[in-house]
Amino acid sequence: MDRTNSNSSQFQSSDNLPEPKPKSNKKTIFWVVLIIALLAIVCFIAFQFGVYKQRQEVYTEEIAYPADSVFVNGWASQEDYAYWKNAVFTIPEYNDIPVPFQRAIVKIFMDNKFMQNEDNNQYFFTKIKDRAPKVIAYGNFTGQGDKEMAFLLEKQDFASSAIFIITDQGNLLYWKELSSELPTIKRFAKGALIYLNDMKLVPAPTDGIIKQNKNSKYVLIYNRETKTFDEHYQYTDEDVKNSKHEMEGDEETVEEVDTAVVE
Repeated sequence: MDRTNSNSSQFQSSDNLPEPKPKSNKKTIFWVVLIIALLAIVCFIAFQFGVYKQRQEVYTEEIAYPADSVFVNGWASQEDYAYWKNAVFTIPEYNDIPVPFQRAIVKIFMDNKFMQNEDNNQYFFTKIKDRAPKVIAYGNFTGQGDKEMAFLLEKQDFASSAIFIITDQGNLLYWKELSSELPTIKRFAKGALIYLNDMKLVPAPTDGIIKQNKNSKYVLIYNRETKTFDEHYQYTDEDVKNSKHEMEGDEETVEEVDTAVVE
């Protein structure tokens, strides 16, 4: 009897034991989601940084240059650069221009007294933010492996401009005043199809510059034979179409004349 009572009391006490609570997975899920989100953010930042570095290409390698511009005649001194740079590069859109090119441009402004406006010779970078990226182009324009930059400056009449091509050490490769022109420019790569000497698309021998106006398009490309930059008109689809019609018309005229002679 005692054993029975003892066993029953044991069973009864076992039945009254609290059931273990199931472990909550909420914290685990939270940490997993948090880790995945952090990894995604890190990957996104790394991707954006990689894109930025690729866009800058080789033009940010400033450590290859001496710190004092006395070794580079095409640069403004550090003191002159610090004094004039905000007057030359007036909006933030020009902040990404590599410092070697900035110092070269400041020296061009100083040497030509563009900011003093002597003899109506004032030039400046556009202050229109949407236009600013379209007045600068980087490339290997001479095909000699140099780091080169093309840029447009506007004249004080707001109707004319000038185009410059320089190296990152400030050597001036090309300059031309564009009277009554306010074009935009952009780079095209070596091998791009362009029109050179006739109405036939050919691969570009080097990087070049597209100079676009409202009603016309030209390419500026280095001529290895003459060692100059040459400008070539780029035909429109309408130009090509009209040329074909003219050629077909000339062929028909020739055929009619030949027939008349035979008769």
